[in-house]
Amino acid sequence: MSHSDRSVPAAVVFDLDGTLADTAADICAALNAALCKQNLGALEPEAVRLIIGKGPVVLVERALQHLGADPQPQLLESLTGAFMRCYAKQGNQRSTLFAGVKRCLDRLAAQDIRIGVCSNKPHEFCQALLDDLGVSDYFAAVQGSADGVPKKPDPALLLAVLETLETLPHQALYVGDSETDVQTARAAGVPVALVRYGYSAEPVEALGADCVLQTLQDLPDVWSAISSPNPQAGPQPPRSIAL
Repeated sequence: MSHSDRSVPAAVVFDLDGTLADTAADICAALNAALCKQNLGALEPEAVRLIIGKGPVVLVERALQHLGADPQPQLLESLTGAFMRCYAKQGNQRSTLFAGVKRCLDRLAAQDIRIGVCSNKPHEFCQALLDDLGVSDYFAAVQGSADGVPKKPDPALLLAVLETLETLPHQALYVGDSETDVQTARAAGVPVALVRYGYSAEPVEALGADCVLQTLQDLPDVWSAISSPNPQAGPQPPRSIAL
């Protein structure tokens, strides 16, 4: 396929947690370690899966609400710091790539499509996770959250990745697993696909993506099903295609 074909993106940018990698077990372990230090109890892994996605502060805030604790600013700051330290110390020993990810990355690389990551996960944790999973070399741009940069659904992180990839928004595709990812892509003027297996609390078919995928190995087969918006026209009404 040629990149001159409008149905083939010049770049594909992925969310990380819940899209490329199943990280819930490691996040749950670090979060529970931080909570237990304050005698606040613990969350089940399935509960943690549904509160991942907007960065560590929101994760901890949602965890406290789930446990019936008041997320006072001082407690929230203390627990977030403890979670970050626990996560950094334990590493990614429980995390794995989702089925179909490696095959998808191989096929994109074979088509000379540039590949990036855009995540609300702290930047250093993104890099460490990709290294530990053995897939860092696939990605020409990785952008996690950092001080002074607004998190998704603000489009700043995604636009920064596209700038590094030297790709205009309408020439790219963003792939995620949540409503936040759809909102981010729409704000950036980028077509968006969602995976069905991720960490969304809502059915992904209802979130307004251009395409819904069973696994990422399906992605290179559905370029023609994903509409690329006119860069002058702004975000277009979503068209959901369940595979």
